[in-house]
Amino acid sequence: MRQRALLLSLIPSVLAGVVSLTIQPIWADADLDQYQQRLGQLFRQLDRNADGRLERDEVRANAYLWRHFDRLDRGSKGYLTPRDLR
Repeated sequence: MRQRALLLSLIPSVLAGVVSLTIQPIWADADLDQYQQRLGQLFRQLDRNADGRLERDEVRANAYLWRHFDRLDRGSKGYLTPRDLR
């Protein structure tokens, strides 16, 4: 009986731990910042005419973007913006 009471008293603590693990961000802030900086750098490198968007011809040098251009092009605009790559 005593063990059962002890186990029952632990349930709130265990549940709180599980919930806190499930709502933790997958990336640490520093990792996310670094990822966004690299993504911005790649975008600027590919944006040859510096108009702030990537047309299909500009992404030809990047196999992933070339292959997935249509899926990433939200709204079928014919170009990608930094927001499309997030």
